[in-house]
Amino acid sequence: MPRRRRSQDRLTFDGLPLYPDEAEIARAVLGSNRAKAWTGLAVVLERGGLPRIDPLFGGRYWPAVKAFLDRRHHVGDPGMDCSCRAAARGTSRL
Repeated sequence: MPRRRRSQDRLTFDGLPLYPDEAEIARAVLGSNRAKAWTGLAVVLERGGLPRIDPLFGGRYWPAVKAFLDRRHHVGDPGMDCSCRAAARGTSRL
């Protein structure tokens, strides 16, 4: 069972199993208030490389899902400083 933080009642990334179900991923990524949107978002994100549900394990491999989201937002990309990330998002920092 995923670990929850009492103060915010949210799943923690490190508390998820390797193959969480879609509801667990939805709460971890979007929070409980927006979790219902995950089904539609996952379909769109799969077109861009979000790992698909593994038929043997019945879930998405969580480390790969997190790595996909990190890459999508240039987290840990040494070639992207703050100004480059802002430009990639279409925003700028003053």
